Amino acid sequence: MDIKRYHSLKKYNTFCIDIKAKYFAKVKTIQQCIDILEKYKNEKILILGGGSNTLFLKDWDGLVLKIELKGKEIVKQDDQYVYINVSSGEDWNKFVKYAVKNDWAGIENLIFIPGTVGGAVAQNIGAYGQSITDSLYSIEALEIDTLQLKKFDPKECDYRYRSSRFKREWKNKYIITSATFRLRKNTEEFELSYHERSGRYGSLKEELESFSKEPYSIQDVMKAVVKQRQKRLPTVKEYGTCGSFFENPLVTFKKYKELSKVVSDLQFYPSEDLKYDLTDTGEFKDDDLVKIPAGRLLDERGWKGKWEGNVGVSEKHALCVVTNKKARGEEIEKFIKKMQDDIKKNYDIELKPEVNIF
Repeated sequence: MDIKRYHSLKKYNTFCIDIKAKYFAKVKTIQQCIDILEKYKNEKILILGGGSNTLFLKDWDGLVLKIELKGKEIVKQDDQYVYINVSSGEDWNKFVKYAVKNDWAGIENLIFIPGTVGGAVAQNIGAYGQSITDSLYSIEALEIDTLQLKKFDPKECDYRYRSSRFKREWKNKYIITSATFRLRKNTEEFELSYHERSGRYGSLKEELESFSKEPYSIQDVMKAVVKQRQKRLPTVKEYGTCGSFFENPLVTFKKYKELSKVVSDLQFYPSEDLKYDLTDTGEFKDDDLVKIPAGRLLDERGWKGKWEGNVGVSEKHALCVVTNKKARGEEIEKFIKKMQDDIKKNYDIELKPEVNIF
C-alpha cells in the first residue's frame, strides 16, 4: 500500500486548501483499512471521503485515510422494495442516478449533493423535502480501536438535523464501510412540496411544469431538482466551496414570530421534518422549536455576493461560502466569524457550521 508522507490535501477538499498530512493513504478494501490502522495505531486519525464538507485550518499531524471502498449489491427485494448495499466510497450522485435509472424511489431529491455515500450517511443529508434517513435501512462500520466490523440500525445512530453519532461522539471512532438502502419500486408518489415563499427560484412543482406534465416520472423529479440546484448553488468547478456552510438554526416558535416581523417572507419548518406545505400555524406553541432558513437571515443582512479578499458569498445563495481557490483556511474562518457575529448581533441567533472544521 502506498503511504505518502507530508502529502498535500489540496485536491482532496473542495475548498482547495493546501495543507499537508503527516501520513496519507487511499484505502480500497476493508482489509487495507485494517492493515494501515494496525500499523499507525498511535497516530491521530482523520477519515476523508469526498472532502466536500471539510474546512482545513492547519496541517494534519497524523494519518489521513481517504476512503475509496467501492461496490453495490442488491441484498434482497420484494414486490414493493429493493434493498441495496452500497460501499461508503461510492460517489453519492452516481448512486442517486443509478437508483433513478432503475425506477427506485426514495433518494431522487438528494441529487446534486457532492461527496461519498459514507459522508452522506454520517452527515444525514437532506434536501427538497427528503432525508437520507427516509431510506436508510442499516449501516456497517469498522471500529477503529477493535478493528471489528459492526452493523447498526439507524435508530442506534441518533440521527438529528444534519448530524449523527458518526459526526459527533463516534467521529474518528468508526469508519463507515457501507450502507443498505430500502428504495421503493415503480412508484408514482414523490415529495414535491418544496417551495420558497419569495425568491427567484420558485417551487419544485413549478420547475416540473416548465418541462413536463403529470403524471411525473422519477426521472422528471430528479431533473427538476438538478435544475433548481443549478440555479441556486455554486459549483466546485468555478469556486472553492462546500456549498451550504451553516445549519439552519432552531428557534422557538415565539422567536420565529418576532423575526418574521423584521425579516420579510421568513419561512419555518418543523424541527425534525422537511415539510414545506405548512399553512396552519395553530399547531405550534410559543416554546416549540422550529427551523428557519439561515440563508434568508444572511440575505437580509446583505451577505449575498459580498467578498473580502479571497473569500466571499455566492451571488446565488447567501448560505454558500465560496473562494477563488487561493484562500487559506484561516481566511475562511475569519470571514465566517464575521457572518456569525453579524447574525448574533442583529438577530441574537448563533449560526452553527454544517461543515467539519479541522
